Amino acid sequence: MGACGSGGGSKASESSSPTVDAPATSGTPATSGTPATSGTPATGGASVTPSGGPIYLGPAGYGAVKLGMKRADAEATGLITVKSEPQGEIGCGTFDFKEFPQKGPNSGGNFSPQLGVASIFAVGDMRTPEGITTGSAAAEVEKAYPELKKGPNASFVAVPGNPEAVYTFLIENGRVRQLVLDLATQTCHN
Repeated sequence: MGACGSGGGSKASESSSPTVDAPATSGTPATSGTPATSGTPATGGASVTPSGGPIYLGPAGYGAVKLGMKRADAEATGLITVKSEPQGEIGCGTFDFKEFPQKGPNSGGNFSPQLGVASIFAVGDMRTPEGITTGSAAAEVEKAYPELKKGPNASFVAVPGNPEAVYTFLIENGRVRQLVLDLATQTCHN
């Protein structure tokens, strides 16, 4: 996932990225509604808030890292490490969450000069507020998100509580293989 697409369409840059044609919306990403603002490892490796509750992937981001947040602001949270730089003005860079470093070309998310944090990939024990995580059954996804739009390569749904975002699901053999919280207007991957 080293580069973004250009223009209004999405372009795939890695075979590990989901391929989906998500509906685009306009506006400013929502910045409220996330149940927590910081991550601290808990016993067993789960991320929790200081009050002991889980930190969810969505509706606005993961902990203090929010969709649409400028790269410098995301780095200032102390939660991420930049993994690759954008290739030119229309390219996307990648980052990892320090708590969940990824190997090889995989990453914890994408950022672009125009949109800031554009995508956050579910890593570690990240889950949506509705309880969906990597490994969830397809039937659980459909129950949690009745408006799910199934695509030929990935499925997506508007994020409850954030009309500027979508959840993208790559489902293989009846299970979620990849879960991504995306700005609906992102061009970093399909």
